[in-house]
Amino acid sequence: MTMAIRTECQEVESINVSVNSDVYAFDLGRIYLILNPRSDRAFSIARDFLSSGQRMLCVSRYHPEIVRGMWINEDFKSIWLSERHGESNVPANQLSRLKGKIGAFLSDRGNGVVMLDGIEYLSLFNDFSKLLRFVEELNDMVMELRAILLISVDPRSFDQRSLARLRRFAEVVQ
Repeated sequence: MTMAIRTECQEVESINVSVNSDVYAFDLGRIYLILNPRSDRAFSIARDFLSSGQRMLCVSRYHPEIVRGMWINEDFKSIWLSERHGESNVPANQLSRLKGKIGAFLSDRGNGVVMLDGIEYLSLFNDFSKLLRFVEELNDMVMELRAILLISVDPRSFDQRSLARLRRFAEVVQ
């Protein structure tokens, strides 16, 4: 369900999604950090987006067949963060290639939802400043194309300063 919220400056479209027993409005053009030691919460939110008819791209360390098993009968695209060769696979040290694939998905029809599960894995292969620049570029893309980016983050994987820098671009869902 899509609804419009009026602000002083502009009209902001949002999508209502249930998180646990609460309903949250996720604004188009925003990044949301889902702080949880496990990615199951992010997958649950993403499943609700799929159920509401949203186009979904899942970027994950999980093999696409495992993700498909979590989202039975749902239509979505996936990118596997893996060193294995494959059309839908992207090595963790190739952030520009990953950004290009996300951009292609969002540019296709706009208003898509991207779930990034694996930012901790990306941080193993890229220094934090490069990873932060990647998130900044995704933020610009998400705002321009009126999409939603969900980033699953285990808060134990980053120090407080790094988490604060990531939060600068995003709303936090706990």
